[in-house]
Amino acid sequence: MCLSRRHFLGLGAGGFFAFAARHGIADLFAQDAPKAKSCIVLWMSGGPSQLDTFDPKGDSVKSIETASKEIRIAESLPRTAKAMSKLSVIRSMTSKEGDHQRATTFLHTGRPFVEGVAHPSSGAIVSREISSKPVTVPRYVTIGGNAFGPAFLGEEHGPFTVEDPEQALNTLRQLESRRARFKLLQDLGQEFEKAHDSDLLKRREGLVDRTAALLDTPFPKALDLAKESDATRDAYGRNRFGQGCLLARRLVEGGTRFVEVELGGWDTHRDNAALVKQNCATLDPAIAALVDDLEKRALLDSTMVLWMGEFGRTPALNADKGRDHYPKAFSAVLGGGGIPGGRVIGDTGRNGVDVTKDPVTVPDLFATMFERFGFDITKKYHDSAGAVVKMVEESSVIKGLKA
Repeated sequence: MCLSRRHFLGLGAGGFFAFAARHGIADLFAQDAPKAKSCIVLWMSGGPSQLDTFDPKGDSVKSIETASKEIRIAESLPRTAKAMSKLSVIRSMTSKEGDHQRATTFLHTGRPFVEGVAHPSSGAIVSREISSKPVTVPRYVTIGGNAFGPAFLGEEHGPFTVEDPEQALNTLRQLESRRARFKLLQDLGQEFEKAHDSDLLKRREGLVDRTAALLDTPFPKALDLAKESDATRDAYGRNRFGQGCLLARRLVEGGTRFVEVELGGWDTHRDNAALVKQNCATLDPAIAALVDDLEKRALLDSTMVLWMGEFGRTPALNADKGRDHYPKAFSAVLGGGGIPGGRVIGDTGRNGVDVTKDPVTVPDLFATMFERFGFDITKKYHDSAGAVVKMVEESSVIKGLKA
């Protein structure tokens, strides 16, 4: 790859350096939060059916016992059932956002989608609040999905994006092989900047510095899945999501504070039962292995695990034996990081049509997560226009999840 000065200066957000631009790098020895030090989000893109997973209803979905006497879940998650004493189910999530884009934004930022307005993601907020010290490993990483950025918090709090967990280390190795070119680009930038006072050049120079510095951190070792035994890799599942969950554990173990791993395919407007069964075959071993692995490595007490999607699915099947979008009543699963396991929050009645007990909003979920990190959830930021923005919109910490 030939990187001329003109090419370097002209690279846009979609280019090689955009990949590096979002590499926030964190202090491995950042100040400990009272309970949670890190969070792993398992993002179910498309909107998972709560009725066929963690809130089974009706004659068509068989439920099974779990390690918690309080919880029954769908039979498609037998390994996860054994981990439910460490996880709690929120069955009363509720929202008004039934569109994919709007709901995905809401569940990532805690704020409704507004065209042309960007708010920081939960990962960016964790990156911003966890430490202001010099950095050594990425604070915020996304694996296999679309990354929500830092908005007005600044690029240093944006996500390091990994498309394929099996190829991430190779990508960094390619960067390392171009170390000399980084130095050349820096020199070219300095010479050009003498004649052209440019904020863009300064940002490019800082970007090159951060990317080059990343190669000398523990981060490349964390990306090396080959360090894991075949038995461990098999336990998570030999697929992109399973290996992404394993990578998430390695990243948290190495000091990363927020990781999101995506599993798509949950938009089940047709053949819901078959598609959910297929997805759960991927999800079940991965989430069970992740929780077990975190516990064995004494990481579960300090690492929250959050399973969620943009909304749920309709209680009634449509003409194509599918389930449509249903934000009115859906589920999320949360455990670790000071969150007690084995509890059920809320209820959706016999048919799952309405939240009948203890409704939980999206901002409530954010407030609960940030409170476990020890953040001041009443904190306010100023956006790029100087407007005041709350860390969390009007909300309450979920009482039933207090330790």
